[in-house]
Amino acid sequence: MKTRKNGSREKARKSLFNSESAGATVVAAVLLLSIIFTVLAVVRIEYVPTWKTDAEQSHMSKVQKDMAELKSTADMVSLFTSSDSNASAYGFPVTVSFSMGGGEIPILEPSKSSGTLSVNTERYRMTITPERSAILASPQVLDCGGVTYYSNNREYMDQVFRYENGALILSQKDRSLMRQSPSFNIKQTNGTNYTVSIHAIKMTGDPDSVSSNTDASLRLTGLYTEPVYDSNDSGGIDSFTCTILTGYPDAWVSYLNETAKNAGLEYETDYTIDKVSSDTVYVSFLDNGSKNLERLYVSKSVILAELGAGGVLDNGEVSNSESDEGTNDSESDEDEDESGSELIHGNRTILNKNGIGGVIPSGTYIQFKNTKNNNCWVKIDGFKKELSKNDIVKLVIDGDQMSGTADMSGKQITNFNFNVKMYINGEYVDQGKVTGMQVKDYSDYESNLTYRLQSYLSGTQLQVDGNNLISWWPHNNSAINLYNIGPSPTNNEFLRINFDSGSTYFDCSADYEIINN
Repeated sequence: MKTRKNGSREKARKSLFNSESAGATVVAAVLLLSIIFTVLAVVRIEYVPTWKTDAEQSHMSKVQKDMAELKSTADMVSLFTSSDSNASAYGFPVTVSFSMGGGEIPILEPSKSSGTLSVNTERYRMTITPERSAILASPQVLDCGGVTYYSNNREYMDQVFRYENGALILSQKDRSLMRQSPSFNIKQTNGTNYTVSIHAIKMTGDPDSVSSNTDASLRLTGLYTEPVYDSNDSGGIDSFTCTILTGYPDAWVSYLNETAKNAGLEYETDYTIDKVSSDTVYVSFLDNGSKNLERLYVSKSVILAELGAGGVLDNGEVSNSESDEGTNDSESDEDEDESGSELIHGNRTILNKNGIGGVIPSGTYIQFKNTKNNNCWVKIDGFKKELSKNDIVKLVIDGDQMSGTADMSGKQITNFNFNVKMYINGEYVDQGKVTGMQVKDYSDYESNLTYRLQSYLSGTQLQVDGNNLISWWPHNNSAINLYNIGPSPTNNEFLRINFDSGSTYFDCSADYEIINN
């Protein structure tokens, strides 16, 4: 009986394995899975990047709306403080929200792009010099600060949105465009006379940044509005010049030229506009033209800008934003010590990254002794300071810098395009942006110049003395810090820093550390 049951079972098993319908079912399932995986692969390769680009482009449009809301809010705060003398006593803040990241595609590509929102990390300065009867009046210097959003897209082209002195600017690669206009008005009073009124908006507050892929906010508090200059109170005016230091000169040149032409002024007859360097715009309203300058009125509103709720991306997570004050620096140093990172010197260190990233902290410096006797100088905001032989020059970074350039080679320094405080032989001389520099020979170079690249901004090449420590791909999630940055002793005392919206590039000697998270 038992033998018969075993035989039946064996017969059933053989019948199952020999069944053509069962084999067809398995083959059909395998083919179906192959088709599904093939379709998913094609979609991911061919269509997802395009969809991702469209989604990130849509997010950039939302960011532009957020920045436009910032300008509108700042204009209203400025109007309120000018109409109510007690506004600063109340100090009612207004909050503007920002969508920092986006561009996700559910299921297929859920990762989001991120962005960085910065306050007063880039310098904007406007210097207005009135003139009457060929006599120059005292220059009116207005440091305005500003708010900047830097995108960190995965597919769509990165963009920078900048609010400075009442203007909203869009920057892409090396081009900038005025999206919304500042309060710079030129009006004809009759056929030959015209007036110019300038209302500057100064964003005050400590330099700060927040990076996130969720949301962030900016709190604006109107402090006061005050007149700066009125030609009617100083005996009239014949002409004036205006020098603008900005990271977006093309936008200002185009806007000012269009504004003057719309007011009926003729170029090179009534006014001139020149882009004299990569960050300087020079405007001159002439007194020998067909029009007469009847009045110049300048005022300014001061608004406190503070970053509110938001977060810093750290290895894909959001944490509270860190201030750039010394207390937080010390906390950061402690964290680095605990990480076990080791500080190593590189005679030639090359750090290369696509797009902007990282920061050069305030308070770090370079120092050198000028060894030539003549024709050596440093320009601060266009004003030249001659250097004598054996002058010891110290340039201290003034405010955290997220952009700038520097060039040294063969014991010569030709560029150090950062906001600095300048000291000569231990005495304070001036502060502002270095707009020109000529040092033909130097000695006794010292530096504690520092560059910090956070881990979430990696995707960077790091090469030290010919060895690739971090390659372009795969992306490395380590933070990179460079210390005591100076010219390379093994490369003809060469140093180059190219630190802008298009690229981040360091070729120098430095102590470095790689911090693994």
